[in-house]
Amino acid sequence: MNLNEPLVTVIVPAYRAEKRLGKCVESICAQTWRNLEILIIDDGSPDGTGRVAEEWAGKDARIRVVHQENAGVAAARNRGLDMASGEWIRFADSDDWLPPDSIEKLLGKVLREESDLVIAGYEHQVADLCHPFNLARRDDTVSWEEYLRFLNPNANSFFCGVLWNKLFRRELILQSGARFESGLGYGEDFLFVCGYLRAVQRVSFSTDVVYRYIRHPDSMTFAQSWDSVKHPIRNLKSKLRIYRGMRELYRYRGVYDQYRKTLWMYMFRVTLNQ
Repeated sequence: MNLNEPLVTVIVPAYRAEKRLGKCVESICAQTWRNLEILIIDDGSPDGTGRVAEEWAGKDARIRVVHQENAGVAAARNRGLDMASGEWIRFADSDDWLPPDSIEKLLGKVLREESDLVIAGYEHQVADLCHPFNLARRDDTVSWEEYLRFLNPNANSFFCGVLWNKLFRRELILQSGARFESGLGYGEDFLFVCGYLRAVQRVSFSTDVVYRYIRHPDSMTFAQSWDSVKHPIRNLKSKLRIYRGMRELYRYRGVYDQYRKTLWMYMFRVTLNQ
């Protein structure tokens, strides 16, 4: 490992992940990009999640484990950001795993293109069925103006909203003040991305598959989707908060008037996609 190469911090929030955390962490430790800092935030899990995390920390010195009282995934990710020392930040959910060259491909893209954010493809697994997805075969780099033009009609897309198919500059996270907001039924990922986009100059797309997203009844994403069905009022409040976060981004960038007539369509698109 060349210590002069950029350090990448991988943040893994974990709750009730005893059965799946091991595979996730193993896939991170096996990355071809070796200069990693791996932060596992045990969010007050009542099962053996903390024990599994500590066992992996004993195997790999790059892993640090934090145990905190249960405060939710947003608080766990914020804790990871407070601890992170890497030049680049990657997020992973404890249910999922990364292909071996995942971080190397993402980092290679942003370094070659001198971009501040890269968005890549992923695989979606349900039971034994697995399907690859990428963003209309896009493999280019655009300015922040062009990305906001693209984001406006595509804000409800997984590609735009989730964290795990992206790589972020820590310096720009600090500069933008991007944080995760607690208390939402869903959408804290996308609000964080909107905050981060305030400081971005260039965005890269990649067709590389960099993540295996596994959907099962116990997964974090499934639980959030089911919660939105059980609590429609909270669901509506979350949508409104996300819309306002988008609106704040476009206002901050000085282009709100250009998009104000169509930004509100997010509310309908995200409903249709649920």
